[in-house]
Amino acid sequence: MLRIVALCMLLAATGQVHAQEASPAPDGPLYYTMTPDIITNYQNSGQTLGYIRVSIELMLERADQMPLVEQHMPLLRDAINNLLAEKNQQEIRSLTARTELASEGQRRLNDLLLKETGQAPIRRLLFTNFLYQ
Repeated sequence: MLRIVALCMLLAATGQVHAQEASPAPDGPLYYTMTPDIITNYQNSGQTLGYIRVSIELMLERADQMPLVEQHMPLLRDAINNLLAEKNQQEIRSLTARTELASEGQRRLNDLLLKETGQAPIRRLLFTNFLYQ
């Protein structure tokens, strides 16, 4: 009797191991958080500079694209930093311009990744925190 119980427990444990090994990668988009936040200046009115701090999430198509984005993160951060520095006060503070800014950022990052890797994995660029002064 004891042998039967031990055999049943062994078979149950083996079935769980196979189920864990066979689980596929999650379907749908994945999110990559750019850390730390990007902090830069933008062109304020007159001769003064404004300050901006943004938190960014990148929506990726597939899980296998995550290492590609991580490998090129310094290039991507620099592109976002330059994009924000080019904008003026009205473009930073306007909600509609901010939406266009996210789209432009996505295009720039995908263009850079396309040149470097032949892939454009970023589906959307999302500002999760957007502070300006």
